[in-house]
Amino acid sequence: MPETLRLERLHSLTHGNAAYSAAFSPDGKRLATASLDNTVKLWNVASGEHLGTLKGHGDGVAFVGFLADGRIVTAGLDKTLKVWPADGGAATATFSGHQDYLTCAAVARAGTLLVSGSFDKTVRLWETQTNVAVAVLTGNEASVQAVAITATGKRVAAAGDDRTIRLWDAESKSLIKTMTGHAGAIEGVAFSPDDAFIASASADGSLRLWTIGGDNVATFELPGERFKSVAFSPDGRWLVSGSFEGFVRVWSIAERRELVAVKAHRNSVYGVAFDSTGKLLASAGFDRTIHVWSVQRTDSADG
Repeated sequence: MPETLRLERLHSLTHGNAAYSAAFSPDGKRLATASLDNTVKLWNVASGEHLGTLKGHGDGVAFVGFLADGRIVTAGLDKTLKVWPADGGAATATFSGHQDYLTCAAVARAGTLLVSGSFDKTVRLWETQTNVAVAVLTGNEASVQAVAITATGKRVAAAGDDRTIRLWDAESKSLIKTMTGHAGAIEGVAFSPDDAFIASASADGSLRLWTIGGDNVATFELPGERFKSVAFSPDGRWLVSGSFEGFVRVWSIAERRELVAVKAHRNSVYGVAFDSTGKLLASAGFDRTIHVWSVQRTDSADG
């Protein structure tokens, strides 16, 4: 039978302003959420209990993620990035250098590298083990809205208002490829778990799948819907997207079709993220809420 899914909402969490990002800890026990209320909140995934709040940014927090060792990283509209202990104590490092709002960031799943993008049109690479700036990558012709980095930190992708995706070699700091095809601003990018593919989400109503070499191998189109965020499931089988219209959708990559859609938020879904098992999904919205969803197979192949 064709694969089918159902999303069951487990928790609804709130911030004092728009929620921009959500991330599960490597062990899957905690969820971190970032907001324009200048804070990051930590939650117990199983119970939905609020565990603590990270304070230190002087403006809204646009991104939160976990390093492989459990430390927390954040990016703020105050033009800084911060590194926090896994237990949520005070920040241990602050990175600065961007000249305008920090709009996005990403972490290498298997290492200590952090990448950030900004309205200043630059992409910057940071080493969180030694707390040093590694590189400034230039070439984007407009604001950078989304960045991604491979598990090992060897490749960096960035996209934004110039409607292109640029792929860099992080070690040599050289541009490998510029991918074009989207007709609108690109709001989200992600590498597949095996680092073989790149997914992009655009306000032009499409999601695109690219090879690491830059070839567009699939396009998911939904006219009238403006995609804001995208992520792969940990097994690489699915894409999850969030839209300006408030929808969360899960797509089968192999079957090139939508598996499930829910009107999750009243308006823009700024962040979507799977946990490491692929059985839980978080969505962060401009409506100040974060929802945690159980992803359930409803076809006969469910084992």
